[in-house]
Amino acid sequence: MRKRALVVGLGIAGMSAAIGLRRAGWTPVIVERAPERRTGGYFVGLFPEGRQAAVDLGIAGHLHTRNPERATRANSWSVDRRGRRRPALGFLDQPGEPAAVLRGDIEAALWQSVTGVEVRFGSTPVEVTEGPAEAEVLLEKAGARYRESFDLVVGADGIRSSVRRLVFGPDDGHPGAVQRVADRSAALGLLGHGRSRGAARPGLPGRRP
Repeated sequence: MRKRALVVGLGIAGMSAAIGLRRAGWTPVIVERAPERRTGGYFVGLFPEGRQAAVDLGIAGHLHTRNPERATRANSWSVDRRGRRRPALGFLDQPGEPAAVLRGDIEAALWQSVTGVEVRFGSTPVEVTEGPAEAEVLLEKAGARYRESFDLVVGADGIRSSVRRLVFGPDDGHPGAVQRVADRSAALGLLGHGRSRGAARPGLPGRRP
């Protein structure tokens, strides 16, 4: 029998986790608090490691990049107070030639690759209880609550993670530490260093990593 995993959050981390779990033979189920998939978002620079991650996830062919056409001379300018400008190096001139994409571009590419994965919009976990062999999750949608069992629960719902709060308690006592871990994890993910020792390690539901 295929193991089932609950992935909380339909962002980059959530959909990437679902793709990986499905490849490993699991049956992932994604729940998302929002009523529909969000679009847009801030700009992200994908360096070689990030572009390779897109290839590994099988989304490179769907990923829309927004790099402007490059001129033969300077593409970026430094402007002083008097409006005078001179050639300068811009973000896209860095070594590695980063690809400029919107966060929503990455999510749109991932969305095309999670076809067949069950996604439940407007749903959120309100209780997570670890059992001897699996985790029992109380889910809520449109005011109705129901219980369901999973072999794994993945919290991919951001710095204000409801999963982390339900399993480990409130963040009030250590907001700075949570912010630092979130910042470092996000940086490692963008740089393609998700397998390094500095990355946050996954833990079992109800157990500290």
